[in-house]
Amino acid sequence: MAKKIWIVYKAETMSAPGWEERQLMPRGGLTDILWENWSWEENPILPQPGDRTRDYDNLSDSGNGVTHGKDGDWIVTGVHQFSSFDTDLRIVLCYCSFQPITSDWEALQPGESVNQMLATVEQY
Repeated sequence: MAKKIWIVYKAETMSAPGWEERQLMPRGGLTDILWENWSWEENPILPQPGDRTRDYDNLSDSGNGVTHGKDGDWIVTGVHQFSSFDTDLRIVLCYCSFQPITSDWEALQPGESVNQMLATVEQY
C-alpha cells in the first residue's frame, strides 16, 4: 500500500538567500521552508544528497500553469525521514544549500488532462 509522504525542502539556515520572501501564511512569519510537495506513490523516488531542486514556470503567461522546468539554485545536502507508527504518513525533510547555477528552461511535455484521466477510470 502506498504511503502518504510529505516532502519538505528547507534552507540550511534562516539567513539563506531569499529569506525576506519566505513567509508562512496567514500570519506572515518568516520560515526556512523553501517548498513542499506530497507523494502517494507505491515506490517513490525520494530526494538524495546532491540532487538539485527544480524550478517551474509558464514562460508566456507566468502564474497560469506550468510549461517549462529547469534545475534550481538549491542543492539537497541532507535528508531525514520520519515515519508514523500508527498511520501511513511519512515525512521527509530535505536540507538545502544555495548553490546558484545557470540552467536553461526546458519545455515540459503535457500529460493527460484531469478529464481524460477520469474518463479512463470511469471505463473500468
